[in-house]
Amino acid sequence: MTTATPQLPDNLLRARPEEGDALEALRQQIDGIFREHRTARLVGPDGEAMEIPASAFHALKLVVQGMTRGQTMTLVPHGKELTTQKAADLLRIEDVLAYREARAGHRREQLDELTRRSEELEGGYR
Repeated sequence: MTTATPQLPDNLLRARPEEGDALEALRQQIDGIFREHRTARLVGPDGEAMEIPASAFHALKLVVQGMTRGQTMTLVPHGKELTTQKAADLLRIEDVLAYREARAGHRREQLDELTRRSEELEGGYR
């Protein structure tokens, strides 16, 4: 019996390890163009050039920066509702469980501190 690797949704972008150097070079190139010109052109294989709208160029800049840092990027249209299961799928279940555990640990620390303080008060909790 083979275990299938879960398919990433189309809106989930994750760089492969071997793309690291190319992504870093692209990030530096985009940063330089953005700093100097704030606009860029896309040149097709036939040499035809088209200006990239500023909003799309900025989005490309943000995606490449995140991927260079090893982040998995998610593209979700604004206003699109996600079910809790879909959000969990996008975040990956392990991330959701780690977040829940971290929140529970923080809550326990806060409750311990509140208990400690109430016990120090005269006539306090005992």
